[in-house]
Amino acid sequence: MKVLKRPLPALLLLSVLPFLQACGGDGSSEKKFSVRFSPQVGAQSLRCDASYPDIGKTGTTIELLEFKMYVRDVTLVRANGEKHPLKLDQDGTWQRDAIALLDFEDGTGTCDTGSPETRLEVVGRAPDFNDYTGLEFKVGLPEEMNHLDGATAPAPLNAPGMWWSWKGGYKFVRLEVHTTRNATWFFHLGASGCTGSTAEGYTCAATNQSTVSLSGFNPEDNQVVLDLAALYADSDLDHLVDYKTDTIAGCMSSLSDPECAALFSQVGLTAEGAPQAVPASFIRVR
Repeated sequence: MKVLKRPLPALLLLSVLPFLQACGGDGSSEKKFSVRFSPQVGAQSLRCDASYPDIGKTGTTIELLEFKMYVRDVTLVRANGEKHPLKLDQDGTWQRDAIALLDFEDGTGTCDTGSPETRLEVVGRAPDFNDYTGLEFKVGLPEEMNHLDGATAPAPLNAPGMWWSWKGGYKFVRLEVHTTRNATWFFHLGASGCTGSTAEGYTCAATNQSTVSLSGFNPEDNQVVLDLAALYADSDLDHLVDYKTDTIAGCMSSLSDPECAALFSQVGLTAEGAPQAVPASFIRVR
């Protein structure tokens, strides 16, 4: 028996067309993307129940105590250079507006002062293209949000331990490790040299806001590595402070702190706190 092939009704074609376009990755629809972050020490995963030898200029051994970081304006970049900011999921805990909080410690082992919740990704929607080859994001918070009250601000701006003071604002990065000679070696990145008042507003000598640009990044296949071995490569984590020229083991973002320059260069800042164009090996694609 001969089967007659009839054309699909026009209404059916119209209903199928958006589905076909969405499957094609041509940007005609939006798709949920997850930008994943991988904290590491060299090739090893960063954990709260492990120690890592041969770190920094003295080859010290480190153990993680705390690691959180604010990122914002996460943007996917197509092969032709076209940029598409992620419209972040507003989950009421980790993400708000274009800001996301990452939390890499789980409250176990040497991280026993932390909480068990972790967050290793930024989730949002962007046009469904299949040729994303780059990623951009900023480390830090918008200046207009940097001097809120951390005790009353909405999540994720209310994260415990991520707020210095009205004048100092937030810690964009809070990283603390135990070393062979220092119970705690700090890296707290935030604005520095801030003056002003709540009523009149604040101005800062250095906002210490860095922009990270990564090539070779496909959100389906790649992750953003944060490598502590690279971050500390030019630092002496066993240096003991003299409380004269140096008052803190590590860096609290003061431009006069001799231990900040080596760390700044790894997060995309000059020693003066200005953005650098080229990211260093601490932040890379895997």
